[in-house]
Formats: sequence, structure tokens, C-alpha cells
Amino acid sequence: MAAAATAFLLGCSGRTDPAFIGSAVVEAQTYQVSAQVQGKLVGLYKQEGQDVAAGELVAVIDSVPFFLQLQEAQAGLAELTSGIRSRGNEIKASQAEIRGLEKDYARIAPLVKEGSLPPQQEDKLSSALDAARLKLAAGRDMLQSLGGKQQGIEARMAQIREQLHRCYLRAPAPGRILTRYKNPEEVAAPGQPVYEIGQEDTLRVDFFVPETWLSGLKYGQAVRLRLDSPGGDKQAIFLPATISWIGHEAEFSPKNIQTRESRNELVFRVRALAPNKDGMLKRGLPVEVWK
Repeated sequence: MAAAATAFLLGCSGRTDPAFIGSAVVEAQTYQVSAQVQGKLVGLYKQEGQDVAAGELVAVIDSVPFFLQLQEAQAGLAELTSGIRSRGNEIKASQAEIRGLEKDYARIAPLVKEGSLPPQQEDKLSSALDAARLKLAAGRDMLQSLGGKQQGIEARMAQIREQLHRCYLRAPAPGRILTRYKNPEEVAAPGQPVYEIGQEDTLRVDFFVPETWLSGLKYGQAVRLRLDSPGGDKQAIFLPATISWIGHEAEFSPKNIQTRESRNELVFRVRALAPNKDGMLKRGLPVEVWK
């Protein structure tokens, strides 16, 4: 189509109408809804040609394997939580034991110093106190280690929940289903498209103009799209559009231009956006672009 438009523009001695710019084919902004996890497609809720809303659920990937993984992780977390609680109780018991030994040592030490009690009794209490303190330190280290494992399991559970969330494929934008790439019960791999959606509230047209026409075009400039009337008569329909992009490199021409004649043969791509409130514009529809 681009080559035909270019031939029309450059093969004639001039424009048939000063307001005529070029020919184009209507295109839509497309989005692909792709799988993010691997699994069997257990639900495909849209057919080609149906409308979709932004965020609408369009497909579901089998989530049972991830659900089972989550249950396994939850069981491991419950067991670990019980171990942490038990270890915490042991630490409290060690702390209480140390406090009792410290009281006994504080009461016995002066008596040993006075000679009322044998030194062996003080040594025995001192050894018991040291052992209790070592036991407390070991318990705290173990509790810290269990806390690290708990964080690891919780992070794993968060990952699994995210995988479960990704089993539900939703439309990224409102539009129409253009292509369905998969069938129910087929396996989808990460990155594989399941649907292609075309956004039809605003459509675009790409047309080509010679280098000499670029000075008459600018961003935001209003243009019109000419459509043939439904009845087939000569009455044309014009719809508003706005130039949104102008190519900065020539197409279908050599890059090294040496003469003025060659420069006049350069062709540049220009894009215009057209609102499609009444739904008259369709993807693939040929139109003309007019000032």
C-alpha cells in the first residue's frame, strides 16, 4: 500500500487537488496478552471479534500446581512457627534459670568469702551460671536462624502468590479481540501470546509524502480522512484526524542524495490519529488523507 501511495504521489505531474495529501490504510494500536507462567489453559473467555474492557479477565492458566506449592509452603511455615515459639519458651526458661542462679551466687559468694561455706559450692554455682548463659546464647542464635528460615519461606510464599496471580490473564486496554492464538487445554509457555487486542477508540493511519511537502505538515495539525459513502454514491464522508508523528528518515530512497532532483524523490512516513467514536473506521480500511 505504501508503494502504491508513493507511486501515485510521485508518478503524477502534480496533485489532483491541493487539499489531497495521500492514501493510507487504517491500523489499530495492538496489544498482546501473553502468558507469564507455564501451564494448561483451563479457561478462554473471549472469541475473535468480541469487545473487551480494560482489566477484563480473558483467560486462566491452571493454578493447581501453584496452589499445592503454596499449601506445602504454608505447612512448612506452620511447623517452623511452632519451632520458633518452642525455642522462645526455652530462652525464657534459660533467662529465669540464670536469674535464679545469679541470686544464689550473690547470696553464697559473701558466705564463702567469710568461710561459712566451702569454696566448692561457689565454684559449682559459677559453673552452672556459665553453662546457663552459654545455653541462652545458643538458644538466641538458633532463634535467629529460625527467623531467617521464616523470612525465606514467607518470601517463597509471596513468589507463589504472584505466580497464582499471573495465572489470570487480563486485557491491558479496551478494544476488540483480533486474534486468539491458543485453544482450551493447550499449554502456554511464558512469553507466548494468547490473544491480540486492537484498541479501536482511536485508530491511526500512516501515509507517505515527498520531502518537498514536509514543510507544510507539523505535529498536531488537523487533517481529514476521506471514506467512501456506504451507499456507493459520490458523496464522501470526512472524519477528523490529527498528525501525531512525522518520520525523520526517508524510506524507499537511497540515503546519499547528491542532486536536487534526487532530494525531491524522498518519501517520508507521516502518522495521524483519528478518534473512532461512531465506529466508522475499521482496521484495514483504505482511506484518503486530506487537509
